[in-house]
Parts: sequence; C-alpha cells; structure tokens
Amino acid sequence: MADRIDLHVHTLASDGSDSPAAVVERAKALGLRALAITDHDTFAGIPEALETGSRLGVEVVPGVELSTMYAGEHVHLLGYYMDENAPELRALMRRAGDERTRRNETMVRRLHDAGYPIDMESLRAEYPGQTMLGRPHVAAYLMRRGYVDSVRGGVVELMGRGKPFYVEREHIPLEDYIRALRAAGGMPVVAHLYQYRYTPEQLETMVTAAAGAGAVGLEGMYSTYTPEQQASVFAMAERYGLLCTGGSDYHGTRKPHIALGTGLGELNVPYALLAALKARAGRTEQRKEI
Repeated sequence: MADRIDLHVHTLASDGSDSPAAVVERAKALGLRALAITDHDTFAGIPEALETGSRLGVEVVPGVELSTMYAGEHVHLLGYYMDENAPELRALMRRAGDERTRRNETMVRRLHDAGYPIDMESLRAEYPGQTMLGRPHVAAYLMRRGYVDSVRGGVVELMGRGKPFYVEREHIPLEDYIRALRAAGGMPVVAHLYQYRYTPEQLETMVTAAAGAGAVGLEGMYSTYTPEQQASVFAMAERYGLLCTGGSDYHGTRKPHIALGTGLGELNVPYALLAALKARAGRTEQRKEI
C-alpha cells in the first residue's frame, strides 16, 4: 500500500457520507500515500482535508468533480490544483449551483405534490452545512422514512432519467469548464469514460474535443473498469498525449460497495500517476493552505 493513491474521493461536502477529516484519517489507516478530494461542484471540503493531511502525513490533492454536457450526454470532469478563487471558474460554478438549487426545488415540490413527505426546509434541516444537495440526499431522506428501499433505488426508480420525478439540469458545456479550469491553473481530467452512453466512435469524438479544449488527462483507472476498458483508456490517452489518473469514486456509505483506495477490491492506483500530474502542473510540494 506504500505507493497506493486515490484521486477520486467524495466527502460530506457533497454526496459522500464521511467528513473530509474522516476520509483523510481513513486513508492514513489504510496506508494510502495520497488522495484527492473531488467533491461535486464545491471546494468546501478541501481546507479541512488539507489540515488533516498535513497533521497525519497524508498528501491531499485539492480537486473537484464538475458536471458538464457534451453532445447531449452528461460528462463528469475532474479538476486538480486549480485556483478556487479564479473568477471565470467561480462564475461557472455559481451558475451550476443556482441550476442545481432550481432542480432540487422542482423535484422536491413534485414529490411533495405526489404525496411523499418531503419539502425543501425539512431536507435542508436533515443535512445541515451541506450546500451541494442532490438526488442521493433526497433518496436517503425518503429511505429513512420507508418510502424507498435504498438510495440507489430511490434515485433510479423515482428520479432517474425517464422516471416520474426526473428534472433535467442545464449543464455547463464540457469545453467551457475545461477552459475555465486551465485559466485557473487547474488540471482537467475526464472522469470514468465508460459510464457514458456513447458509442466507441462518439467516445473518441468527446475525448478529441476535450483534448482540443485543453484537458490534460483521462481517468485511466477506475473501480468499475474491466481490464479491457482500462487498457483502452490508457491507449486513448497515449494517442492524444494525455496523462492518466485513477480513483475509486469513494462515497462512504452512500456507495458501500466502493472502498477507499481499492474500489471493488482490485483497484491499485500507483503514485507514479500523481507524480506525472504534478509534473505537468508544475507542482513539487503539497500545498499547505488555500
């Protein structure tokens, strides 16, 4: 485990179940050398994670996972080492946050009108201090009241695409977020390539567009990749002169089958991938503060 890392980790700041400090403490206990905090559309968990990592001797990479759109498909973009106060990036994230709030309010209102015991005031009260609420929080709220069997089941059956309470979001275009991350000094990496509903040709087209806009990498190692998919992503990255990163997509009890560092049990992301990313970013030392 001495050189194992995890560059795709979520905390309570978005839709994970663990506090940023608890995630870093768990990484230390597991012997991880480094991890990245990549909460959805927020930097809120980074300061606590950095402080805990500095105290425990775990390298913490500041990151984020952004929801984007390309050719009608929702594509997730990981960003690392960005300036969180960069105006263009902040403006896009505020726009996305406002859209997320609108979606939540519409979704919860429809559920309430259909007889489910939920409203925004009660939902917010159940998650104090969390600014990035979404479908998993709504599903967990309903599960605790016996209306759905699981968080995943609630999301898929009630609020999944094509289901009664699904509400579409206006996502920021992939290229816009990539350019904003680069302008903020960040390293944009396209996440989990095989979660999208693209044909192989469409996937290649998306990666071409991402590389053209300034992406520096692809998520080459991921919990649910098959060996063939992993090899395909590494080959694609080589064709486009991109780096590869890797991570579990850990969410704690929100995704209990995904373990920190090891994913479904076989994930083994080497520190060499982070070293290459740091070299591209011009980073030689862990940042101590934001």
